Parts: sequence; C-alpha cells; structure tokens
Amino acid sequence: MKYALTLLTLAGTPAVAQTLDLACTGTAPDWSLTLNGETVEFDYRRTSDLTLMLDTPAVGEAAPRALTLIGRGDSAILILEKTDACRFGTDAGGYDAMVLTQRGETPVLLTGCCLS
Repeated sequence: MKYALTLLTLAGTPAVAQTLDLACTGTAPDWSLTLNGETVEFDYRRTSDLTLMLDTPAVGEAAPRALTLIGRGDSAILILEKTDACRFGTDAGGYDAMVLTQRGETPVLLTGCCLS
C-alpha cells in the first residue's frame, strides 16, 4: 500500500528540468502562450490553463526541447529550439516554437516564436 501511494504521488508531480518563463506568439493562425514556471496560459480559439508536466530534451542534445502541457480537457506539446533569429516571425533571438495540440477531433500544428 505504501508503494502504491508513493507511485501516485510521483505521477502527479511535474518533471521539469529547469524553470522557464516564456512569452510565445504565432500568426496565421493567431495564438499565444505564456509560461511562468509550471503555469501556462494558452490561447488558440479559446483560453486554456495548462500545467507544465514534463520538460524533455532531445536524446543526446540540449536542444530542441519538448514541453508537455496538460490541462483540464486540453493538452499540448511545445517544441522549442534556441535560435539567433526566429524563423517563424520577426523576433531576434529566443526560440523557434511549434505547438502540437488539437481542437475537438482536429489535430493542429502551430508555429511561432518564444522570448524569455
């Protein structure tokens, strides 16, 4: 019983390598995402409050990183790649960003930029 409780406790704890604060945006279509520590606000067709549950670097590499975001009824994966000039927008520096999510039963891939 004690072992089962430990597993339940660990399952509910986010596995975040380091805390990030990011402001992300994209156009065509318009979307935004704000990350403050483990708290995320994602706006695409509606606003969703999400939690950063997992921060996964590429195998053997420091970048790109995949952030798993989970919320009540919504989820997303934010893929970040450090850059000197964002290829999806006009921001200098920061990160190229790709968000994999869905609206209803339709999968969506959004592109944009994030600044820290």
